[in-house]
Order: sequence, then C-alpha cells, then structure tokens
Amino acid sequence: MGENAQKIGKKLEQLGVDLLGMFKWNKKMSDKEIKCTRSTHKNAEGKPKQTHGIDLYMEYKDPYIGSVQGVFIECKNRVWSKINQKEIERWVNEELNLIDCARNNSELQEFYAEGADKNCALLLVNCNDGKFNQTKFDEYLSGIQIPNKRNPYKIFIAGNNMIERWDAISRMIKESYHDGLNVLYPSINNSQPISEKYWSINHLFSKYVFCEAREQVPIGRNGDIRVNRILVIFFFDKISADSFQYMWSMCRTFQYENQYDGFDICFWTETKEENDYINENFLSILSNYDDGKISQDITKSIRIKFLLNRKLNVVDNH
Repeated sequence: MGENAQKIGKKLEQLGVDLLGMFKWNKKMSDKEIKCTRSTHKNAEGKPKQTHGIDLYMEYKDPYIGSVQGVFIECKNRVWSKINQKEIERWVNEELNLIDCARNNSELQEFYAEGADKNCALLLVNCNDGKFNQTKFDEYLSGIQIPNKRNPYKIFIAGNNMIERWDAISRMIKESYHDGLNVLYPSINNSQPISEKYWSINHLFSKYVFCEAREQVPIGRNGDIRVNRILVIFFFDKISADSFQYMWSMCRTFQYENQYDGFDICFWTETKEENDYINENFLSILSNYDDGKISQDITKSIRIKFLLNRKLNVVDNH
C-alpha cells in the first residue's frame, strides 16, 4: 500500500507540473528537503521539526505584483475519510512553516528568480476514491484556524472540483485555441490592460477570467485571411441571469465590448439543466441587458462553449 500511495502521489505531483505548466508556470525544483530553522515548528507528535519537504516550487511572472511570484506546491492524495478539517489545518500549518524556513534558505537561492516573492503556497487536495464532497470540503475550509504570522503569507487550497476545472481549461485551450491565448490583467494602476501568457494564481481561483485569442478567418476565394481578435471568458460563477449581466457589466467597465471581433463564453456547469438554461436563455438575457443597448452585431458574434465536466455525460457538455 505504501509503495502504491507513493506512485499515486507522484502522479498527482506530475499533474501539478503538467497542469500549471499549461498556465505558463515554470518548475524550478521538486522533491527537496531543507533543514528546519525555527524552534517553534513542531511535527505531528508536538516535537521540534527537523526538516521540511518541498513537493514542488514553481514561478511565474505576475503583473499584479510587478515581479515574479513563487509558489510552493504541496500535493495530498487521500481517500475521503482521511480528509477533514483537522488534517487540512495541519497541512496548511506545514506550508506556513515551510515558507518560514524556505524563503531565505541559502541552499535554495540558486532556484529562485531574482526578486521573486516567495510568500505563497498552493495545497492540492485530491480525493482518490470517488467520494469527494464539495459542500463538506467547503465547510472544512471555512472552519480552518490560521495562526498569525509576522509576515503575511498566502495559502491557496484546491480540492477535486477546482483541479477538474483547471484540467477543463487546459483541454479547452489545447482543443480550441491552437495558437494559445493571453490572459488579460485589467486596470493595473489605472493603465491599459496588460496581456500576458501567464495565469496568476488569483486567476485560477476567480469566477471570471478574461483572455484574448487570435483567430484566422478565410475571406473571399483568393485565400486571403483576416485575423479576428476574440475575447475569451471563462465563467465559473453561478448560472443565473444576474451573473450573466454582471459578467457583461465587467466587459463594459474594462471597455472590452467594442474592442473585439468575437466573444467566446466558456461555461463550467454542474448539471444538464444548467447547460439547457444557458443554451435557451443566455443570448436573450444579454440582448435585454441595460434596456437592450447591446447591439445585434455583438450578440451574433457570441459563441457559447462548455468546459468538459467529467461528472456530466459527454453529450450533455455540448
């Protein structure tokens, strides 16, 4: 069992490398161990820690902070009965302590980009027996007690549902946007939107992600090509008329409405009923938004797409 669990853990770690690499994160190191330098760091038995293990460390350029963001990534692969609030809290504390000791560790300086901010960790929690309960998992997260630190650290936690969403985004990019797409970073210091290949960790946990792509369209019979600019929106909010209208209000706020030749709205849905609601109502809801001020040219240029949710029948996703 121990050897099998180790193999599964390696697969989850590789998933992290492959998936986050798709979002243009760079793997800098993995499977490293460093000495613990803080007497306040305790192990599960309450004794002083001797070492900290680093599953993965990745970096990406982040315009929001104006530098490179470093992320320590911990991969936990468990049956559902072994995932609970106490365990998640312990894993979070382990990551906080790891950051404490790893930020300025002399052995690791060769792996860090110059000026990289290393106050961030991502905890991947994968339930491997098919019994993952999103509602209960959210309850666990809301009940976690985090100790105060002199330096503020950011800890992001992703369960099965979030990992599946990222996998679906990755698949959509590979299948539909062969030239890739850029992520938009709007309104940084009141400047023009920045367009980058890199996805920030904040994007990965957002309800709405705005991207742009280029699409070649043949025109006439002479083989001429026109390149259209497409706004691609990944939509993870609740499926409702209010959320549709809120999404479009952001398009107006960021002045995207008249900058693009087409709009791809890529929805994450949980049920067939949500798919049907979108297909039957989305365009009409937008057409009536703000007293019908959205032009017909815009609504005609909108394409509805569905991200692949493996819990739904494949037919239901189209």
